Amino acid sequence: MQTVTIAQAKNQLSSLVHAAERGEEIVLTRHGKAVVKLVAAEAPPLRQSDAQLEAEALAVLAAARSKIAPMARPEDWKRFRDEGRRF
Repeated sequence: MQTVTIAQAKNQLSSLVHAAERGEEIVLTRHGKAVVKLVAAEAPPLRQSDAQLEAEALAVLAAARSKIAPMARPEDWKRFRDEGRRF
């Protein structure tokens, strides 16, 4: 929460409005007492936790991986290598 005087708010209104839009609360004071709280008219979108973002990313990767042809396993690569060495 950010606290500014009304006089400061006059000079920085645009930046204070942007901060409120991002979800910050700005308290305007007069003679050291809080008189107004500046908040966004609409709540900003909820930020997902890192665990939720990670789970969604893994699900997207798993879906993409299922669409790709299966890759050779390490033991297949060894077999391919050895077959190329036969005379």
